[in-house]
Amino acid sequence: MPINFRSKIDQKLLGYYFANPEAEHYLRELSRILSFNVSFLSRELKILTAKGIFISSKRGREIYFRINQKHPLYNEIRAIIKYIK
Repeated sequence: MPINFRSKIDQKLLGYYFANPEAEHYLRELSRILSFNVSFLSRELKILTAKGIFISSKRGREIYFRINQKHPLYNEIRAIIKYIK
């Protein structure tokens, strides 16, 4: 399943993390930052994490997400996101 670059949630999510590659947030925090519903973000992050684009790590009760800078298509995805914006 490819990345849906036409999806507003994917554009905002990827745009935010490519602009802030060191950022690491848990779901509710990210929901406040991007102004998206937690359930929509959760679904997209699960998909993008399964594809290896995001990395998740559990700390206490929260799961933190960050962009996978070692993903083989990192630079290509970043270029597409810059072009879309």
